[in-house]
Parts: sequence; structure tokens; C-alpha cells
Amino acid sequence: MAVTELECPKCATVAINSDFCSCGEYLGWELTTSEATEGAAEYRAPAPAAPRVSTLLTLRDPAREADDAGADVSVSVLPGEAVTVIATVRNQGEIVDTYDVRVEGLPDSWWTITSPTVFLNPWGSSGDYEQELQVHLHPPRTSGSVAGVWPVTVVVRSRSLVEDVAAVPATLTVRPFTHTVMGVGPERRHGRRHGRFEVAVANHGNAPAAIFVIARDTEARCPVSVAPAHVTVPIGATATALVLVAAPRPLWFKQPIDHRVDIVHRVDGVESAPQRVAFRQKPWLPWWLPTAIALLAAFVAAILLLRRDPEVPKLKGDTVAEARVVLEKKGLKLGQTTYATAPAGVLVNTILDQAPAAGDDIVKGEPVNITVAKAAQTATVPPVHGLSLAAAAAKLKTARFAHDPQPSAAGDDWVVIRQDPAPGAPHEVGKPVTLAVENRASTAGAAALAAGAAGVAGTVGAAAATAGPTVPGDAGSSAATSTGATGAAAMTSGATGTAPAIPTDAAPAADGDDAAATPTPTASPSARVSKATAKLPASLVFAGATSGQLYRLTGDDKRATRLTSAKHFLEAPTRIDDGFAAVQVADDSRRLVTVSDDGKTVTPIAEGTFHHPAYSPVRGLLAAISGDRLCVLDPQDPQAPTCAPAKSAVGRPAWAPDGRSVLVLDGDADALLSYTARGGDASQWKTPKAVYRAAGIRSAVWIDDDRVAVLVADHRGGEAHLRLLTRAANGRFSAAKDFPALTGHELAAAGRHVALRRGDDATDDGPIVLLDTRRSQPRVRTLPRGVNPAWG
Repeated sequence: MAVTELECPKCATVAINSDFCSCGEYLGWELTTSEATEGAAEYRAPAPAAPRVSTLLTLRDPAREADDAGADVSVSVLPGEAVTVIATVRNQGEIVDTYDVRVEGLPDSWWTITSPTVFLNPWGSSGDYEQELQVHLHPPRTSGSVAGVWPVTVVVRSRSLVEDVAAVPATLTVRPFTHTVMGVGPERRHGRRHGRFEVAVANHGNAPAAIFVIARDTEARCPVSVAPAHVTVPIGATATALVLVAAPRPLWFKQPIDHRVDIVHRVDGVESAPQRVAFRQKPWLPWWLPTAIALLAAFVAAILLLRRDPEVPKLKGDTVAEARVVLEKKGLKLGQTTYATAPAGVLVNTILDQAPAAGDDIVKGEPVNITVAKAAQTATVPPVHGLSLAAAAAKLKTARFAHDPQPSAAGDDWVVIRQDPAPGAPHEVGKPVTLAVENRASTAGAAALAAGAAGVAGTVGAAAATAGPTVPGDAGSSAATSTGATGAAAMTSGATGTAPAIPTDAAPAADGDDAAATPTPTASPSARVSKATAKLPASLVFAGATSGQLYRLTGDDKRATRLTSAKHFLEAPTRIDDGFAAVQVADDSRRLVTVSDDGKTVTPIAEGTFHHPAYSPVRGLLAAISGDRLCVLDPQDPQAPTCAPAKSAVGRPAWAPDGRSVLVLDGDADALLSYTARGGDASQWKTPKAVYRAAGIRSAVWIDDDRVAVLVADHRGGEAHLRLLTRAANGRFSAAKDFPALTGHELAAAGRHVALRRGDDATDDGPIVLLDTRRSQPRVRTLPRGVNPAWG
């Protein structure tokens, strides 16, 4: 019988008559056949097996597929890039095992493995018993990745044996890279002989760098030297050099000259971008010195030869005290002071005129005469109704009034049938009294009329004498008194038809009466002071603190009418070109809206948290407070509001009538601040200047371009009252008049007329008082309760 013996090349066991070894290896590749001896087969024990490595690890470079298995692996890489090595791990043990693969010899951040942990079955069994892994080597592009050869070891560790079971060495070559940074300073040097510039070059590469520093004059005029010009800079180090730029020649009397120098550094034959510096060569003596000496000499000569006297300063609008200070500064003195009645709009006790005029030449020490505004002097108008024009003129002259007959061609015997102002009214002394006169052509009628007029004059004169003092030397009154009985008879005769009757408007009407049929005694002059005032604006709009609706009061209406519906909660209305602007309160929002003139349409124009809008019809801009800052927008073309700069919180804006400035209250309510409105972009405005200070300011509005009404308190927390301010030439305001009895919380103005909301709370309703600031007793009318008044 033939016996086949096959030796396993793997475990060295001899298998008899079998194509497979007990370890599972196939042995049928080569057969060894021998003739069996007769008898029973003899068993031969296998040779002892050589020790077998339990784990097999091999490395290869995927870029070198032709290399033999197990050949040494050597790869190179540029910092910032990566190179890959393939590692194959095989489990040649007899048990299932888990392996951890790592790289030694490199920082952990330099390498990554696609699957650093592998799970393998034993070799020869079913399942995966080996696996390829990608080992990525990627040193960073920093100076720490030093160029050179780095020995690397890939190590496999068995988790079941808790030890390293395989390790294969490799070589990583890190290639050098160049990275240098140059700094030059300063950018400009000043000097008469030379300028020095410091150059610093830092090596951020991974290998020592040979650096050359080069400097060139752009116009090749100045000698330029570098020390040292060549230096080797270690990794991560900085080398310094000094660039010396010498002046080509000295400057004596010239303007400074700039010499520009470009500085570069060269590494491995590559030059960096140039950095330009400038050496400003200064002259030894200033270029302007000869000219200055000549001009100074000429100036001194002119001063000595043409010593000019001062000019007369402008004093109009100043007080006498202010004028005295200005004149003393100019070396002048205050001369004669005369007084004249203040024209309309001119403050009392301010200078109306001056002599010499402002700008005229004057010798130091000479006086300047001034004319000061004084309050108009008034007197009570006497009754002259029914007198002849001559008698009426004499009586008015005695009372220090002129007369103006209508018609102007009337004769002295014409009879006065009306007079303006009315008898007993105050009138400025020296001003004319208008007399309406009539020519009575009939002799009898004229006599009866004269007698009747004398009777009337006598009655009125007697009443006037009883009510007040008699003017000395009043011839008209004496004549009237002596003929009183005759006048009464004439009136009786006239009633029976024997003489013409006196017209029903012949006697002066009492206040509130249309006419008087017969002469009656006149009231005391103090009880007949005129309450005439300029016509109030057409309407006033205000808000209801509780309802949030807007209301409008027109003309002499007794009640205000509702302007907006209850679905809109509105505050702080202000008049704009085609309606109103206001703040609409909804949830946490306080948006700006426009309201049509009939109140039916409410249109949002800006979202935010707005307070106290104010409109300038001259500029067409709407100002409001948002986030304690003054913001501005055009309500006709609403864009994002622009906000003005401020050093602190501001509130309650008020446009000047000319639209050139905006007043605001500062956050502490103790100062008025003024913005100069330059253009429609408020972010380009300058910070405001303080123009008035007080202990507490609640509200401020413009009356005209130079006057402001404010509500001020004399101490913090006190009640605020009305005060009028005037603006001086320096833009600051000073107090002109106080109204202690007129207290409240907010103001609105339309020229001389002011609406004052009474009360001391920012949000509660209060009575609204209408005022005429030109009157000594400014109160005109009191309106229903409300908040946020606005003339509209």
C-alpha cells in the first residue's frame, strides 16, 4: 500500500495520507510517495513546531507598489500637507483578539489612523483575520515642524495580551519651508544729517534662514547703508538690522525735503514686498525765517506809524450793564443815556440805538451815547364825543394825546360823533386818538347839537370827576360843566322834534354793551383797562390720558370734538404739513404714526420706543426721542431715523422757528441743550451745547427765534412755573420775566400764544390754559382737561 507523507510548511506537522494539516493548511501541492513495508504502518511523530508570531504587521508606501513586502518604508512631506502609509495587521494567534494601532516618534497631532482599533479572527478560520489601515502623517505648517528626518514606529497592541505584539519602523522626512515677516519703523524720520530706521525680520519657517536686508533710495540721491546686511536667523528667532539714510547735502534756507526709501529682505533668492519709509531732511534754519523777519519789521513799523484807534462795538440789544462791560474792554466809556418807548417785539431796558454807530472809528476814552427802551407811558383817554373838533383837540392835548380827525379836511366846527380808543381806555401818551366828525350845516340843528353835546360832555365830565381825578387846566371839562343844563334842555327839545336827536352811538358804550341810547356815567379808568389780545390760532389738539384719543378744540367752541377713534391709543400729537404726527402705544411698542387731518387714517412711519415728537415745517423734519437720544426723519419719506450724538440722555425736543436748531432737556432736567441742525442726517450733527441751566426744567418751547418759554422749578422737586427767556449774542439764554402763578407740567407754543397744561404729573390729565405772552396778564382762556397740547 502506498503511504503519502506531507509536511506542513506552516506548523511542520507531517500528515499521512491527508491533503490537509491539522492546522487547516492545504498540503496537496507537493506529494511524497513511498512504498509501504509489509505489516502495520509505522507512526512517526512530527518534528517540534517553530514558535509562531501571534500578530503580523507590515508597512508599505502606496506610492511605491513595486517594493517588496517588508521593505523599509521612508516617506517625505511638506508641513501643512499630508502623506499616507498603508499598515496591514494579521491575527496569527489562536484566539479572537482586538488590536490598537498607534504611531510613536511623532507628536499626537501629527498623525491620524483611519481605524486605530481593529477586531480580527484567528488566521485560517472563517471571518476577517487581517485588515489594512491608512496611517496619515501631517505635520502642521509651523516652526515646530522642524525640517529633517524623523524616525517613526507603528505599534500594534493586543488587548487580550495587554502588551505590544508588533512594531515596524519607518522614516518620515519633513521638508523645509520658508516663512519670514519683516517690520520697519518708524515710517518717517526727521533730521538734518541722517535718519535711522530699524528693521526686524522674524523667521516663522521650520529651518534656519539666510536673510539679506536691502534698502534703496527711490530717487538714488541719498547714500543708504544696512548693518548687518546678511544674517542667518534660527527657527522662531528674529533678526534686527539698522538702515541709515544720509542727507545728500545740507539745507540752509529751504523747505523740508522728503527722501523715500524702499526696504526689502531676500530669502532663498526671493525678495519680499517693499516697505516704504521717508526721511524728511530739515533745513538748518527755517525757510520762512527771512520772510518772517521782514514781515515783523514791517508790522512793527505799521503799528508805530499807523496806530489805529478801536472800533465802536455793537451795543444794540444789550442791557446797560452788558454795554458798560463791553465798552470797558474796548477802553471806552458810557456816555449820555436817553430813553425811548420800546417798539413792538423789543424788550424793555435793552439798547435801541447808539452813537457813534457800531463799526465806526473812535478814540480810546471817548463816550458812546445810548438810547434805552422803556415801557410805553399810558394815560386815560378823556371823553370828547359831541364836542367840536377844536374843543376835542384841546382836551386831548391837555391829556397829552394827539388827534386824528376823519375826514382829515374837517373844519374846527365839525362835531365829534365817535372816538377810538373809547373814553376811559388806557392809551400810549403822544399817540393820536382817532375822531370821527360830522358837519352839521343847519344853523339851528348845529346849535341844538352843540347844546346837546355840551350837556353830554357835562354829564360825562361830572361822572369822570367823581370816578377819578380831574386833569388840571381841562378847559373842555369846565365848559361842559357850565353848560350841562343847556345840554339837558337840548336833548329834551330834540326828543320833541324841535332839534335833531343825538345818534344812539353818541355816548361811549360800556364794556360788553353794544350801544347806549343816552349818556351814562363812565366807570373808573382802572376798571376799563383793555383786554384786547391777538387772535388765537385756529385750533388746539390734545390727547386724553385715559382714553388715548385725540381731541380738537376750534375757535370759540365750548367743547372739544373727538378727532380719533378709541382703537388707537395715541400720545403727544404735533402738527405736520398734511395732518398730525403722534406716538401710538401698543403692547411694548411706541411707534411713530401720522394721523390724517380728519383723524380717520392712522399710518405707521417708524417702529421703536418714541417719545415727544416735534415737527419743523421749515425743514420738513420730525424730531423725536428714542432710547434717550434725539432722532430725526422725514414723515413724507419715512426711512430709518438717524440719531444725533449726545454725552447723556436727552428729552422733549423743540424746533426753533427758523429750523436751524433743536432744544432738548438733558437727562437730569437741569439744563437746556441746543443742537445745531446741519442737514437731515442727525448722526452727523455735533454734540449739543448747554444754553441755560436751572434747578429743574419740565418743558421748553420757542416763542420766536430769540425767545423761549420754559417751565422751571426754583429747587429740585419743586413746582414748576412759567418763565420767559431771551437769547444773547453768544447763543445762551437768560431769564426775562417770571409768572409764579402759572404752574404746570408741559407747554405748546404758536408764536406769542402758549398752551400750558396744569398739574405736576407727566401722564395725568390737567386743565389747559391758553396764554398770550405779550400781555401783562397773559391768561386768555382755560380749556377742558387733557395732556400733550399742540396747536393745530
